[in-house]
Amino acid sequence: MSDFTQDFRSQRRNYQDGTTRVNQIGRLWYDSNTNSLRISDGETPGGNGLCTRIIAKRDNNDTSVAITSSTPTIITGMTQAVPDNVQQLVNFNSQFTVNTTSSETAQVKADLIALYDRLVALTATVTDHAATHGSETLGPGVYTTAGAMNITGTLTLNGSATDLFVFRCAGAFTTGASAEVILTGGAVSSNVWIVAEGAASTGASTVFRGNIMANTAAVSTGASTSIEGRMMAISGAVGIGAASIVTAPTGTSVQALGTLDSFNLFTGTGAVSTTGTDTTVALGIGTNSGNITGFVVANVGGNIVPGGAPNIAEFHVGVYIDGVVVPDSIRTSHRSADHEGSEHPIVLQTVADISVEGQTIDIRAYNTLGTCTVGPGMIMVLTPVTTL
Repeated sequence: MSDFTQDFRSQRRNYQDGTTRVNQIGRLWYDSNTNSLRISDGETPGGNGLCTRIIAKRDNNDTSVAITSSTPTIITGMTQAVPDNVQQLVNFNSQFTVNTTSSETAQVKADLIALYDRLVALTATVTDHAATHGSETLGPGVYTTAGAMNITGTLTLNGSATDLFVFRCAGAFTTGASAEVILTGGAVSSNVWIVAEGAASTGASTVFRGNIMANTAAVSTGASTSIEGRMMAISGAVGIGAASIVTAPTGTSVQALGTLDSFNLFTGTGAVSTTGTDTTVALGIGTNSGNITGFVVANVGGNIVPGGAPNIAEFHVGVYIDGVVVPDSIRTSHRSADHEGSEHPIVLQTVADISVEGQTIDIRAYNTLGTCTVGPGMIMVLTPVTTL
C-alpha cells in the first residue's frame, strides 16, 4: 500500500491540423517501506514497468555528523544497495559547518616536530662510526654521532626502496665542496634523513640525495647545490645558495610525512630565502613564522606559503561504492578562519556504474585541516540513467 498518491496530467497541446492531444494520465506512487517513487499508468500501484524508478533516502534521525579526521566517514546513514549493470545518477544535498579552523603552516610545523620526535626515538644501530662520512658504502641503519658530523667525497648508500638511512648528530652537520651522496640497490632519497641538533649546511656544488633537518638552528646550501629531497628547520632560517636546484625526493617515505609531503623547503620559525633568482624548487616553500624572499614564482613548482597565511579548514565529500571512491566524485571546499561557525551548502552530483547487484552507494566526507559538522538535514537521490 502506498503512503500517498498524486494524480497528474501532462500539458495539453494544440496542433495546426486542428487536433488536440493530451499526454497519458499518470499517477505518482510513493512507498516509504522501499523509499521508492514511481510513475504509473494511474491504475497499477508501483508502476507498470515503463516508468523510471527513483530511489530517495533521507536522514530520518535528523542528526549531524562530526568530521574530525582525514579518514573518510560515512555521513549519510542512508546507504543504498542497487541492481547490477545500471548507471546511477547520484545527487546529494546537505550543508556543513566549520567548527574549528587550523593554520596550514602550523599543521606543517606540527608534522615536522612529530617526524623529528620519531627519528630521534629510533634505536641506534651504529654508534662508533667516525664523524666524517665519505669515500665508502654504507647499508641501512641508524647512525649516531656524539658531536658534529660531515660528509666529504662520495658517500654511497646501498639498500632497497624501503630501507631507512638515518644519520643523527648532536652538533652541526656539513658537507665538503662537491661532496655527493649516491644511492644504489634501489635505495630512495625519501628514506635518507640527516637529523642535526645544530646547524646543517652543504658546501658549494654538493649533490645530496636525501632530507636534511635541523632542530635548533638554520639549514643552508652553498651555491650550485643539487638537493634531491628536503631542507627543513624546526627553529631557524632556511637559506638556499644561488643557482641551486631542489627536486622532489624519489620513492615513498616509510616515515609518515603528513602535510610535509607538499614541501621541499620549510621552517617552523624563521625566514626562507635564496641568494639567486635562478634557484629552482620542485615542490612548495613554507614557514610558520617568517618571510619568504628571493624566489622567482615561475621557478617554484608548489605553493609559496609565508608565515601568517590565512587559517583554513579543508573539507572533502564524495560518492563511494562499497567503500571505494567513485573517480572524480570528490568535491573540496576551503574556508578561512572568519568562516568559523558558519554554514555552507554541499551540492554533489556524479554518475556511478554498478556492476554487481547489491553493491552499496554511500556518501563519505573527511577533513585535511580543521573540523566540520555535516547536517542535520541531508538527502541522497539515485536515478537510473542507463543499462551498462
